Amino acid sequence: MKKRTNVDYSKHEVFVTESEGLLIHHLKKPGTGIEAVKFINTQGILAVTGDFGNWIFCREFHPSPEGGVSDGYWCEKLQISSSQEPEEFDAEATKKEIIERLKDRNSGYDKADRQYLKDCYRQLERDDSEFWYSHFAYENLPSGHDHEFVPLVKRHKFWLKAVFDAFDEICSRMKSEMPVAAAASS
Repeated sequence: MKKRTNVDYSKHEVFVTESEGLLIHHLKKPGTGIEAVKFINTQGILAVTGDFGNWIFCREFHPSPEGGVSDGYWCEKLQISSSQEPEEFDAEATKKEIIERLKDRNSGYDKADRQYLKDCYRQLERDDSEFWYSHFAYENLPSGHDHEFVPLVKRHKFWLKAVFDAFDEICSRMKSEMPVAAAASS
């Protein structure tokens, strides 16, 4: 299981509640609500709540021994018809992407493309905010290119990565048959 964060769920207990189309997995430390995460599957959605925010996915994701989070797919299901933002702009990774593109001599980039990439890099050096960089990059896009040509790297937010790790922890426990308690009062 890949870890995305340094959140340690090893001392958490899993409480499961199931009734009439409702399935809840509550991962929490005994006697506290610190770093608790609750996964609520019902009527075609997964709602996640707890110390790492509230997230609504447009489909159910049930923990299972074979299960786990597919980051890209889960983010897709988080964004559909939603204003939740699972990612944030990563200026340093965008700079690295630009450098890699400039190094690639077999990319087919012409002189204008290479100059555009150099200008984008300089813009990031001046101001690494997503707003100003995006404004510059899209306004100066060489003709004949679509918006996918713009180097713009985003990373998943820490809070969402902690939720993904929590779900993976539950699946991992199911695989290794660690005790999962039925919830009496979680």
